[in-house]
Amino acid sequence: MQATQPKPTGENPTTLSSQPSGSRSTVLDALRAVAILLVLGRHANIAEVWSRIGWCGVDLFFVLSGFLISGLLFQEYKRFGEIRLRTFWLRRGLKIYPAFYIYILTELVTYLLVYNKLPGAKSPSLFWLDATFLCNYWESLSGHTWSLAVEEHFYFILPVFLLFLIKLGRKKKDPFSSIPSAFAVIAFVCLLLRMTAKRAHPWDYWSYLFPTHLRMDGLFCGVTIGYFFHFKPELLVRVARWPLAVAGVALLIPVYFWEVWRWDMYTWGLTCTFLGFACILTWAIHAPFLVEHFLAWPVRLLACIGFYSYSIYLWHWFVFFYLRPYVRIICIRTGFPVVWTMWWEKQQWPLCLALSFILGIVTALLIEQPILKLRDRWLPSRTRAIENDVPLVVSVAPAALAAAAVHSSPSV
Repeated sequence: MQATQPKPTGENPTTLSSQPSGSRSTVLDALRAVAILLVLGRHANIAEVWSRIGWCGVDLFFVLSGFLISGLLFQEYKRFGEIRLRTFWLRRGLKIYPAFYIYILTELVTYLLVYNKLPGAKSPSLFWLDATFLCNYWESLSGHTWSLAVEEHFYFILPVFLLFLIKLGRKKKDPFSSIPSAFAVIAFVCLLLRMTAKRAHPWDYWSYLFPTHLRMDGLFCGVTIGYFFHFKPELLVRVARWPLAVAGVALLIPVYFWEVWRWDMYTWGLTCTFLGFACILTWAIHAPFLVEHFLAWPVRLLACIGFYSYSIYLWHWFVFFYLRPYVRIICIRTGFPVVWTMWWEKQQWPLCLALSFILGIVTALLIEQPILKLRDRWLPSRTRAIENDVPLVVSVAPAALAAAAVHSSPSV
């Protein structure tokens, strides 16, 4: 079965891009920015509320990844009637691996030179848990790569699962119609497994919070939205109104009151969290953000941050937990390059935020973006529209044309 996609028509140049397109989606990049800002706030001692709720940024990333990655595969099937595993995995690898392995090698060298001989230091051999994406099952040198490991496992699971559905329903017009039911089963099983997980102490995240088999529900929630977006868009259009966004915010209320280590929060609270972000995502991809709307410029500003979210996420841990402690100790001991005072004690966190943005953007420009250009030259996207058939950033087909006007971002 092969389906073709008509070009977008009736585009409105007065609206911000809120649909995945051949260019980048402004709204989705803005949501990426919200996710990365939440994560940074979790690790920065700036505001108590920010630190308390920031962990949920990873759940927003999971829902977004499920939606976007499934969209790439759904697009490929709709255009060619097939999914090529090799091409998908190679393109994913060229997106993820170069920046990731440069980061963890930098982290390893820094650890060996500076922290290895300190009392209570971890064994450098834990580096291999990061390198093999097993750091969400056992503690490694990095404290944030666990979420990348979950997504890496998802990149292998999802296309195989979709190919299985294609083979199973080869005579069906829509071989993916069982995805909503599959998501319901996955969500129930993940919740049950989190409820029965045994932990040694509240910070034993590797037993009840980080493992892939406990977090697939958030990613497949995004996959389910992607399915409806690509195959039953009229259903999403029907529900994508402001009450849905309000419902999403309401589902996120437990995040404000409970820390993630509470049993209530990491069990059904996590379920509410990804469902809340799913509601907000569904609303956002259909919301007509007019250029003159008062939210237009904040959305665009956030989108600029979201464009570099992967590199910012990678390098913020190095800034916060490798560079910052080293500089702080040197300043306290020697008074150079500054005398460490209470002012610096408070300002170190905003400075770390700024440096994380700078380092993330610089490494994206030097590593990630050049590799992506080479990737698109060596392995052209099978889901991208004909060049220049969709104007950049500030044009989008109306929500009712969602099914006919979706081309996933080449940088996904």
